[in-house]
Amino acid sequence: PERRERLWQITRKMLTGFQSLGFDTCTSETPIIPIITGDMEKTFNFWKSLFEAGIFANAVIPPAVPENACRIRTSYMATHTDEQLDIVLETFGRIGKQVGIL
Repeated sequence: PERRERLWQITRKMLTGFQSLGFDTCTSETPIIPIITGDMEKTFNFWKSLFEAGIFANAVIPPAVPENACRIRTSYMATHTDEQLDIVLETFGRIGKQVGIL
């Protein structure tokens, strides 16, 4: 039960954090949180920069999603620490601005 509670705490933290930075998270309410990025080129640039910064996420592109509805798929586990989550939010915000998502 503690892990499940922790996972939902993390989910709320990340959804709130991404949204406060200005990211579109669709209507996600689960530990799998999409970040809508739009076109494919921006998505790949964002994904590559995140990876180079040590953040592992998945780029989702057509045909899995409609044209210009590309996204970065993030997912979380109960074992992530608050420090790790803060680093993810800071990195997403910084790189999101650099690549023109924010």
